[in-house]
Formats: sequence, structure tokens, C-alpha cells
Amino acid sequence: MSKITLAHGGGGRFQNDLIRNEIATRFSNCLLDSLPDGATTPEGLVISSDSFVITPRTFPGGNIGKLAVIGTVNDILMAGGIPKYLTCSLIMEEGLELDELRTILDSMAQAARDCNVLIVTGDTKVVPRGAGDGIYINTAGVGFKRNNLQLGQNRITPGDKIIVSRSIGEHGLCVLASRYNMECGTLQSDCASLQQAVEVIIQKSDNGSKLKFMRDATRGGVLGIISEIFENSACSATVYESILPLSGQAAAIAKLLGIDPGFAACEGCMVAIVTADRAEQCVEALHAIPGCEQAAVIGEAVPGNGSVNLCGEWGSLRKLVVPSGDQLPRIC
Repeated sequence: MSKITLAHGGGGRFQNDLIRNEIATRFSNCLLDSLPDGATTPEGLVISSDSFVITPRTFPGGNIGKLAVIGTVNDILMAGGIPKYLTCSLIMEEGLELDELRTILDSMAQAARDCNVLIVTGDTKVVPRGAGDGIYINTAGVGFKRNNLQLGQNRITPGDKIIVSRSIGEHGLCVLASRYNMECGTLQSDCASLQQAVEVIIQKSDNGSKLKFMRDATRGGVLGIISEIFENSACSATVYESILPLSGQAAAIAKLLGIDPGFAACEGCMVAIVTADRAEQCVEALHAIPGCEQAAVIGEAVPGNGSVNLCGEWGSLRKLVVPSGDQLPRIC
């Protein structure tokens, strides 16, 4: 393949190969080589950057402005940081309605207040009509590393449990339904800060000492993220399909569209790896957080070489294959 396609941005194998083979190799260093969503510097800073190009720009549960703040804050949280500051860069297309821009910026401001972060600097650019898609937003986040919290795929060992913090796929499926003006009932994007979920899991895992790894299940969804986690670990994983938490409305939309909800993006759902003796306590505590009532232990680390197997309802195993194409373009 000699040109970039939409599949290179879809969270599947093509995007992963592009990042690993073409981008990361050119900037290789000890902070980047593990491809974290947020890098932790020797000085104790946690830094992340993200860009948002969603269509439609407004959807049930949020808009591109809220998404930009929440997505970057969650990346800092997943890297073991305490988010403090954000940047805000806007690339606006000629013809964008000023009222829509005001709504987007108001949503960003409210989300920043809710997450207790400050937007402290940024940039604006305007491109000619037809050269953009209304508005693109880039944010960078800066936070401080939590003392005594050590996270990494290298810490995962056989027997560790895989936790998902809530029902899956709701952001990607909601956005797709909105894009095509489909009736989705009360289904909304799960776009929300993971601050409470992180605090609970740290508390219930002996102040984080028995927490091995965290990732938010954005592009690629829960199954895509689990594949990435174990691809770079010294273990394999088994995921139990029948336990994956999925709301009835999300399941109906996924079935109608032929979408595997396990690979549909989330914006307020995390995958955490914890020791077996703390997994159930973590899940029980998550159930007390609004939106996390369906948190569950969905799998476990097993001896192996980085593969992930799905276990069916009758106990049969099949290898997890991450889609090569793009199920849900422009969803974050």
C-alpha cells in the first residue's frame, strides 16, 4: 500500500502498522518506544496529545469540544498521571457558524471545570471552505505522575484479571447512528472522565501496588485495546465473550449495522489489569459509580506469547483477529 487510506485512522491493524513502522521509528526514544498514550518524563511529568475530527460534531452525550477535553484528560489518567493543564488548538473551516463554535467552546470550558484542569494556551487557524470539515481540535495535556504507581505491560503475569469499567462500544455506535440519522432511543456516547474509576481501582488494589496496567478503550474498542496490551507483554490472554457487558440498545444497533461492538470505540470506558485477589473488589466498587454499573471481570492473563483468545459460551477458543479495515471512521 503506497498511500494513506481511511483505514489507517480506524484503530485496526493498518493504523497500528503505520504508527509502529512509519512514525515511531523516526522518533525512537526510551519514552516513545512503548507507544504510550501518555509519556512519563524523568522529571515526573505526564504528557499526552490528541486530535479530534469527529463526524457529526454534535452527538447524543456530547460534542467535539467535550470530547477533546475528556479524551486528553483520560489519556493522562491512564498513564498514571494527575491531569492539570491542557492546550487547545483549533483548525476552523471558512463558513463555520459562530454560534456552533461558541457551543463547542462552552462545552470545552465546562468539561475542563468538571475535570479540574485549566486550558492555558493554544492556537487558531482558518482553512478555505472545502479544505476541512467544519472544525478540527488538537489538545495536549500535562499532569503529574502519581507517587508509587508503576504501570506497564512488563508487569502483567499469568493469573492477572482483565477488568472493563462499564458497558462497551457506546460512543462509536452512538456516533454512527447519529451520522445516518438512525433512531437510537436513549443510547448516548459514554464520553466522560475516568477520574472516579481510576481512584476506585487504585484504592481497591492496595493503593495501586496490585494494579498492573490501564488503557481507555478508544479507537479499536475494548477488544482492540486488549490485543495491543498483550501484543507487547510476556503473556497471552483469554477473554470471555459472554461476559462482555453490552447494553441492549448498543447490541441492537451493532447487529443492525453488522458492527462488532467489541471493536467499537468508547470514550469513558477503561481496561484495567489487576491481580486476581483484587479484581472482584475493584469491580464491586466500580458498580457504585454512575455509568459503571456493568463493570466486569472479562478475562485473564495466561501463559503465552502475546496472543489473545476469545472464549465462547460453550468454552471453545478462537484467536482474536483485529480488523484490518475501518469499521467506524471519524468517531473521535
